[in-house]
Amino acid sequence: MASSKNKPPYLSKLLIDDQYKIWLPDYDNLEILLTPLPKTLYLFILKHPEGIRLKELAQHRKEILTIYSKIGNRLNLDQMKKSIRDLTDMRSNSVHEKCSRIRQVFSELLHPTIANQYYIVGSRNQPKTISLSRNLIIMPDGL
Repeated sequence: MASSKNKPPYLSKLLIDDQYKIWLPDYDNLEILLTPLPKTLYLFILKHPEGIRLKELAQHRKEILTIYSKIGNRLNLDQMKKSIRDLTDMRSNSVHEKCSRIRQVFSELLHPTIANQYYIVGSRNQPKTISLSRNLIIMPDGL
């Protein structure tokens, strides 16, 4: 995976393609590689520009499961549901681990002055969001 960490700190578009792959087309089509569960969380937060409080994730399990079923590689629906329950259970650390992994991937690839525009941000007990301007985000209609 090529890094754009040393490139000038300008913002790239964020493209989600029809296979739900995440690309930064202005950085030589750099692909952001995330495993299915962090990618599911990322796409879910992208769909909600107003932000979502982590403690409210359980109210969105059906929507999160729908996204996960589109990008996940698991065929076992019960196992997929368990993964989503764990992700949305505030007694679990799963959602924080996924946010941390997303932050790590973008921080490793992008210049430090702009990486935070791409990952999930938000103060404790406040809505979590992705700060990148909506006019730089391209997503398929079906997401």
